[in-house]
Amino acid sequence: MKFKKLLLGTALTAGTVFAVGTTSANADEIHTIQTDDTLAKISKQYVGDKSLIDSIVEANDIKDKNMIYVGEELTIPTDGNSEQEQAPVQQAQPAAEEADNSGDSSVQINAHLQQIAQRESGGDIHATNPTSGASGKFQFLQNTWDSVAPAEYQGSPAANAPEHVQDAAAQKLYDTAGPSQWVTA
Repeated sequence: MKFKKLLLGTALTAGTVFAVGTTSANADEIHTIQTDDTLAKISKQYVGDKSLIDSIVEANDIKDKNMIYVGEELTIPTDGNSEQEQAPVQQAQPAAEEADNSGDSSVQINAHLQQIAQRESGGDIHATNPTSGASGKFQFLQNTWDSVAPAEYQGSPAANAPEHVQDAAAQKLYDTAGPSQWVTA
């Protein structure tokens, strides 16, 4: 009989915890990842800065914050405030995005490389895989990077190079060796 009471008490407690968790989730937003999204861009969209990145990672149990996938739905913990904050951010976002992108890359990369960059790093030029050491927007392994990077960037991780240098190196690799250099291609 004690076992049944313990089991029932545990189930009721779990149900209460679940109900409390569900209640707070109602304030959250759902965001479907688009082709050019990164966690930084998503955070900026909802609160105007990158402060939500860790909360998004935690809320969605993301193992590698540099890897998000188009079409995936993310829970955005907004505490119900996103509607007030979102309107001014959306008005300011295009100008901020243009400022972020202007001068960063004067190299035009093909659409397939753009998709590869999104899958590899979410477009983050500073992304580094702690397991493999691959780094940069295209997740170059060091020996591959050294084979396509300008001399002044060889021996240093791709993540340390400016975006236009990473883009040019990726285009060079793509043109000479094809997309098979990337697992996600």
